[in-house]
Amino acid sequence: MLKTFLGKFIFLFWVFFMIVTIPIYYFTNHQFKNIIKSSEEEKITITLNTLKPIISFHIFFNQDKELVELLDNMFEHRDITSIKLEDLDGNAIYKKSRNNVSNRYAITYDSFILDPVDKSKIAKIYILYSNEHLLKFNDRIIIVLLFTLGFAVCVFLTAFFYLKGDLIALRKISEALEQYAVTSDTTFIIHQSRSKEISTIAKIANQMFFNMAKYLDELKSFNGQLEKKVKEEIEKQQNQERLMIHQSRQAAMGEMLESIAHQWRQPLNIIGLATVNMDMEYKFKTLDDKKFDEKIEIISTNINYMSDTIDDFRNFLNPNREMREFNPKKSINDVFHILDAQLKNYGIVYNMEDDCDFNFYGVENEFKQVMLILINNSKDAIKSLMGKTNKGKIEIIFKCEDNRGIIELSDNGGGIKDDIINSIFDAYFTTKFNAKGTGIGLYLAKNIIESRMDGVLSVKNIDGGCCFIIDIPIAGDNS
Repeated sequence: MLKTFLGKFIFLFWVFFMIVTIPIYYFTNHQFKNIIKSSEEEKITITLNTLKPIISFHIFFNQDKELVELLDNMFEHRDITSIKLEDLDGNAIYKKSRNNVSNRYAITYDSFILDPVDKSKIAKIYILYSNEHLLKFNDRIIIVLLFTLGFAVCVFLTAFFYLKGDLIALRKISEALEQYAVTSDTTFIIHQSRSKEISTIAKIANQMFFNMAKYLDELKSFNGQLEKKVKEEIEKQQNQERLMIHQSRQAAMGEMLESIAHQWRQPLNIIGLATVNMDMEYKFKTLDDKKFDEKIEIISTNINYMSDTIDDFRNFLNPNREMREFNPKKSINDVFHILDAQLKNYGIVYNMEDDCDFNFYGVENEFKQVMLILINNSKDAIKSLMGKTNKGKIEIIFKCEDNRGIIELSDNGGGIKDDIINSIFDAYFTTKFNAKGTGIGLYLAKNIIESRMDGVLSVKNIDGGCCFIIDIPIAGDNS
């Protein structure tokens, strides 16, 4: 009820009426009752002061008949309901009460009767005064209050019907504004208010509805154009990302071919030496069955090793995009297995330390690609310092903090210059121009960790090198 203007009008009118009427009623009733009561007390006091000498005279001369007659005559005053006269010992000299009289506002008045000669106390009189005027006044006050209530109802109804049109108009305006929505048809406000202010509000609201409808049409047209442009930009961005991924894959393929070359160099040398040795022993007639079997076993073993290497690279480049739990330590071991020959060729040692064991949730091959990018980045940094450092070193530490897995990859490759450290994750940013760097490896690594695995990839310089930090929620807390 109080949420509408009409309800508030009704509520406030009657609250105001009660706040004004009730205090006035109680104040007036109290004041007039006090005035009437004081007036009646004054009357009975005057009456007693007049009759006390006569009562004293009758008592002094033992005129009991005249005393009773005098006190009986006092009952001619209709407000006196009871009279009691006692001596000083409490014995009743006279006692009489009027029957069927209300004592609701009765006043008890008592006074001593003095000896007419020596003025000593000889008796005490008690008069119960009914004060019927107060009863009549209270009834009149109630009648006046009822008349006031009736007058207030008349005023309320008059004001209500006079303002009803305006109140209904305001309610229609409120409902129209409340129900208005961009998906609904515009409904203009029709009212019959005689108030200029309400007519102005309705007119402005209708104008607003008209303008909103016009703006919505323009907005729909603009949204259509914007949607088309956004779609074109998204498609352009997707094409650019596809190109970047293609370039990244080409770079990864180059790294893989270099790794294969390093992995195959030793077994090819062994196979070549075994073949030459077999040829020479065959020509010199010294190749017996035992030696032939030994050479064939050496050749077969190394060929199998080369075949296994191809399988390892094929699994690493598997385009599988299945999201699942995987152990990052095992994934990093797979990457080191592929790069092992290259790292040994450049004299780079690596080791891993783990404070705890955990799993990640995501595409394992994408995580391997990230680690391949970071390890190659460290390898290239160490290569650029060949001769300036005693021995290349790559270290990986596993930590657990607040249900998150932390992987820190650090090297002694000299670190990153302070003026570019905040730019190394930008697309196409590279410091390997002579080495034909693409500038998308670290950008792609950060994108995989943060967009695909809900993690964070950051970097900081340490003493003699830099440290890449991977922070990813542990599987089971986010999957």
